[in-house]
Amino acid sequence: MDKKLRASKAAVICYGFGDLASQFVWTFVGSYLTVFYTDVVGIAPLAVSVIMMIARIWDAINDPMMGAIAEHSHSRFGRFRPWIAFGCPFLALFSVLTFANPFGGSSTAGVIWAGFTYIAAGMLYTLVNIPYGAMNAVMTEDANQRNQINASRNIGMNAGMALVNALSPILLLAFSKQGAEVADAHGYLHTAILYACIAVPLFLIVFFTSREVVQPTKSQRAKKVTFHDTIRNLVTNKYLMIISLIMVVQMTAFMGRIAVEAYWVIYCLGSFTLIALIMTLPTLLGIVGSLFVPAAAKRFGKRQVLWFSMVMQGIALLIMYFAPFDNIPMVIFGDVLFGIFNIGMPMTLSMVADSVDYMEYKTGVRTDGTAYATYGLATKLGNAIGGAVGILIMGAFGYVANAQQTEQALRGINITVNLIPAILYFLAVACCFLWNLSDKDADDIRASLIERHAKEGSE
Repeated sequence: MDKKLRASKAAVICYGFGDLASQFVWTFVGSYLTVFYTDVVGIAPLAVSVIMMIARIWDAINDPMMGAIAEHSHSRFGRFRPWIAFGCPFLALFSVLTFANPFGGSSTAGVIWAGFTYIAAGMLYTLVNIPYGAMNAVMTEDANQRNQINASRNIGMNAGMALVNALSPILLLAFSKQGAEVADAHGYLHTAILYACIAVPLFLIVFFTSREVVQPTKSQRAKKVTFHDTIRNLVTNKYLMIISLIMVVQMTAFMGRIAVEAYWVIYCLGSFTLIALIMTLPTLLGIVGSLFVPAAAKRFGKRQVLWFSMVMQGIALLIMYFAPFDNIPMVIFGDVLFGIFNIGMPMTLSMVADSVDYMEYKTGVRTDGTAYATYGLATKLGNAIGGAVGILIMGAFGYVANAQQTEQALRGINITVNLIPAILYFLAVACCFLWNLSDKDADDIRASLIERHAKEGSE
């Protein structure tokens, strides 16, 4: 008899709304904040890089702390769900404040304001999204349903990115002063306000439809686990460390590219309005690809689906790198190929869940929150590294904001947006072969845990 606890169909479908909401906040920040800082506010690229790297250093401390806090919280709504409902209004508020420019320029006060609002928004993203990510492992005990939940999340992510990428250029110009050819401060601020108003209800749908059916056992609740113990368990969990390494490299390629892609479209391809097409195609095709993820993972295995998808994305980026800037059909072909195989993230999330089960099986300690903190940290690390280091690389090649770029500067932008991420994808593929926990091994571990929980529950 199958005794696995499962999520409802509504919970599986609506889980993706959380990442849909996140894209209205974080994709917009990730895609446009560096351009806003350099081209609208006038902050020097070096100052932008410093702000982003300080934020990521703090995240390395803050993210595991938030994971541990969520793990050890208790309420009638569960350990993780309440943080989503509590945090989302504040996340929405600070996503707007990052695009406010109350000091009207690149003064010291303006730089301090940019740093404060960006770091605060990152902390609130952590507060909401680490518990949200951890929900995957506690909503069901069924491996196939976990893949479905993560596929739902990937669909939500790609749908959100598609909407943000398609609508943002239009909204930014629509909200800007009449006759503007590029977005101004007014356009950025009001677009952020609109997205924030959309994001909050979507987060609340996840809160109201999801349930935490996998709970710590009585012995786990009774056992006092310090923050030091939690960190030790994380770093000694070899599979969590492997998938964390993969995610950092993968997210640096993916999210880092998003952070600077607008520069490539504006300056190399020569059109602000092309942002909508170039950045929307991969996300729309990623939705289609995500529909096949659960079946592909069941047939070929999670690791195999993950490394193959990243190989194809690396090849797609090389196509776009070598495409002449005026050869838009070749660019579109690479863009389409990149999007079709944008299906690796559900696999990394499912593999995080496998690593959490592995740690509980070995030690008796379950670290859902802190384990999923690695995903949130990897996302923000990738975004910051791509944005901060990417801007520095472009600056080294001679990039100047709001100016006609030299041939060398254009080459630097192309290297930053396409060649370096392609290399990172291939590096992430190599890291995949460090993972030797098969799907059958993971299923056997889950079966043992279910049996162990049943025995403890009957005592």
